[in-house]
Amino acid sequence: MSDLAALIDSIPRPEIPSSWDPTDRQLTQLLIESARQQMRPYTGRFEGAWLLVPFAKDVWHTTNYGREELIDGEWKKTIVVDWRVQLPNGCLLTDARYVALLTTIKKVAFLIRNGLINGKSAPRAWIGGLNTLIALTRLVVMHEGRFKPETHGLRLIDQAALDWIFCEYAQGGVTRLLQTPQRALTAFYLGAHGMPCPEPLLATPYALPPSELAPLVRWVESQGGYEKIKRGQYLGKAMLSRKWLANLTHDDPCAMQGWRVSRFCRQFELELAENSLHISLTQKTEFPSHRTVLASEESDSATERSLNQLSSLFGSLLDAHRHLPTLMPNPAGLSLRRANCLAQRFVGPDGHTPLIPINTGLVYLNVAMRFVHLYGDAIVGLYLDVVANTQVEKKGRPDALNTTLKRQAQHWCVASGIPITTILNVTQFAGEGRQTRRDFHRYRANPTLDEVLRVLIGSCIVCMATLKPSREEELTHLKRNCLRQDGNGYWLNFNLGKSNVKGVEAWQEADRPIPVITARAIQLLQHLGAGLCDIFGGTTKHAENLFYLPTINGKGALSAENDLLNVHLDDFCDFVGLPPDSEGRRWYVRIHEMRKWFLLQLFWSGRFDVLDAARWIAGHTDTAHIYAYIEKNFPGESLPQIEAQYSEERLRRLAQGQSGAEDGADALYEKVLKHFNVTSLTMIPESEWIGYVRALREANTFHLEPHSILDEDGLVVGINISFVIREQS
Repeated sequence: MSDLAALIDSIPRPEIPSSWDPTDRQLTQLLIESARQQMRPYTGRFEGAWLLVPFAKDVWHTTNYGREELIDGEWKKTIVVDWRVQLPNGCLLTDARYVALLTTIKKVAFLIRNGLINGKSAPRAWIGGLNTLIALTRLVVMHEGRFKPETHGLRLIDQAALDWIFCEYAQGGVTRLLQTPQRALTAFYLGAHGMPCPEPLLATPYALPPSELAPLVRWVESQGGYEKIKRGQYLGKAMLSRKWLANLTHDDPCAMQGWRVSRFCRQFELELAENSLHISLTQKTEFPSHRTVLASEESDSATERSLNQLSSLFGSLLDAHRHLPTLMPNPAGLSLRRANCLAQRFVGPDGHTPLIPINTGLVYLNVAMRFVHLYGDAIVGLYLDVVANTQVEKKGRPDALNTTLKRQAQHWCVASGIPITTILNVTQFAGEGRQTRRDFHRYRANPTLDEVLRVLIGSCIVCMATLKPSREEELTHLKRNCLRQDGNGYWLNFNLGKSNVKGVEAWQEADRPIPVITARAIQLLQHLGAGLCDIFGGTTKHAENLFYLPTINGKGALSAENDLLNVHLDDFCDFVGLPPDSEGRRWYVRIHEMRKWFLLQLFWSGRFDVLDAARWIAGHTDTAHIYAYIEKNFPGESLPQIEAQYSEERLRRLAQGQSGAEDGADALYEKVLKHFNVTSLTMIPESEWIGYVRALREANTFHLEPHSILDEDGLVVGINISFVIREQS
């Protein structure tokens, strides 16, 4: 295997019959040679257009769909991989002793991104896979006596190890795999008592006896291990510092944000002992989000989707064996299917995007439309007027913006002629900074102009995401010229998410119709962004984005990071101020939730008649895809009822002599007739055969499978709904 290329070259070429057509002979030869080349180990240089720095660098900057740019010699807006990973033994992956292991992991990452082995090569998906690969790297170092990663890389992962890794991961994700609670408890106990932690305590790290907790809490406190919550309803209460904990256990601080770690930490957070929520130190909103996990909802198990992602990673590693035979596991002796099957008994169901309650969604949409329609022009105009005049006058005093605001306030009014500052009680340009904004009552009653602008931006996002279902990436990176108007109304031009070809960092462009209020929101953002460019002279790539938004101090613009829109949505939701639920959580909407809300509301109102329209507006290529999305996310038991109702109408049409052979409804029709031993539905009381059809659907005896009808060019020209009837055993 050490000279796989030579072995491939030694394989004799197959003889192609001379009777074949010359064109077919040539094509066959090309296919054979292509297959031989694809099987050869990679011997090229580890360089690529996507890798913007040398392979040997400790920090990689990689391309990001063309959004990256070099500013003053530094790369910005790139996909970054920091190889200076903290390992469980206190070393770094970049230390000299691990140079072979680091090089191995880098080569795997390179081969995946280059499309030379199986794996997701799109930038965002690629970096997600690398996070799992790095966790696996930390695991083999944690058990280096067994895996000897310094010299063997990942080569010593055998079937027994594979089975163990999959089963451990399925029972508790990376937290269980890397024994995060046990390592933290070991450090606590050694610090507090000067001796190793007893095995019985390590076996139950989530259920420590109170008698054991007290001295550990005192030790953590003496070491500065607690941090005060800085905002929200739990202001001032002490939480275990996740950064301190990561340093103590030589872990990644990001790995300390999961709820499994929070469950362990809660035992040491005495001021929060009675709280049912796993709140975060990084909470920036008035209340915890509706996504905050309840202790009663805990399930250590990984989901089936995450287990499949682990399986996909190992598939990449096994594929890499031909390129790195001395450092990768040998696929000849391993079975991913076996490991996956063993782990399946531990996994939990995949999570679902929560459905925004109808009243909540309508309240948010109503407030958003009011801000956009009634207040938008005055807010944006006043903001730009104040910032521009202050810049021109070159006032450097802290109160300069406030002074300009007072002078310009009367110039910007709503349609009724009342100044916007009077309507919203705005008396200042900005406070001292976001980190000090803890008085949410003041925020709603007497907001600053900066805060009002951010509420307006959140309102624009709500009007866009609720009324034109979009993915977060599609909205975040819209260009300022994304809006067009013709005789049919307004259209949004965007890059269609999940449409990029493997290995190509480009999305397909699409146009979709939008309502007037959505177009109005886009026009406000266009006005704001263009005004900021005029004031600050925006020359970077992201200055062309629709969401070119100002910093809090009014002296520049924010970068288009992934959470840019979410920050403004949080500001909007806190301003609306809906009451929290019984657990103290508020619904802070997200773009993918609004996308789901629109699609399910559309389907609920129009049923199968609007299914193809839902597919088109959501950017799916096939009706089967949008229906699978609806099936997965539809609340309660309503979807089988909707399918049954559609089936009843279809059978009525058959009874009237309309053909149903094209979609299989005739088979269901015959089944109903046979059950009642009749030749026509008109011979049976309607309530009886409807009850039978609904019983069949509830028993899953049949189900519907919508799919698109394509023309010769592959374009969708219609929709068909097939009735799939299960064979009776």
